[in-house]
Amino acid sequence: MIIPDNRTGFSMRVDGIFLNRPDLHVIAAELGIQTKDILVENKILTVYNTSDTCQELVDDNALASFIALTLGIPPQNITELQAVKAKPKVIEMEGMFEDEDDD
Repeated sequence: MIIPDNRTGFSMRVDGIFLNRPDLHVIAAELGIQTKDILVENKILTVYNTSDTCQELVDDNALASFIALTLGIPPQNITELQAVKAKPKVIEMEGMFEDEDDD
């Protein structure tokens, strides 16, 4: 079963800081997005554009600068900004509803 995910956003490489979950919570709160709409993997931060505040920053071409300011790092530490679309979630349903034999 495939669950569609229509979120769009931006990914960016963040150097000069090791991002952890509390950092992500702060960024999410500042952007007015849910914590599920921000993630980091291998120094690549992904922010899904799911709030009016975030959309305003995107429209002003200021998302990377805002992230840098929030993290207290120079804007030059944020590179490789790219538009992204969330991937649909795939759930394996095979065998989920089969009865187990109790011998």
